[in-house]
Amino acid sequence: MTTMHENRSYFAALIIVALAAPTAALLFVVALVVWLAELMGSIIYPCLIIGLFFALLATIVYKVSLRDTMRELHERIGVIYDVTKTMREAVEWGVRLLFRKVEPPL
Repeated sequence: MTTMHENRSYFAALIIVALAAPTAALLFVVALVVWLAELMGSIIYPCLIIGLFFALLATIVYKVSLRDTMRELHERIGVIYDVTKTMREAVEWGVRLLFRKVEPPL
């Protein structure tokens, strides 16, 4: 059984990892850009090369693993929209039915 103190230490470790990993990745990319800039003699071209590489990587990850998930999520949201629209129309119909004006008999 874990104690509250152990849970706090796990949480602190997760926070440190969550902060350190992106920082390390960012520093790696900056070092790569600076190194390429030293080789090429310009900062613009390495920034473009690294930026295009990560844009290509993001596109590949999206096409390979996220496209089907996004399509399924889009379909689910469409179903929720349709059900919500139908329920709204039913409520409006019920309100019109219950609160319609009745002409007094003459």
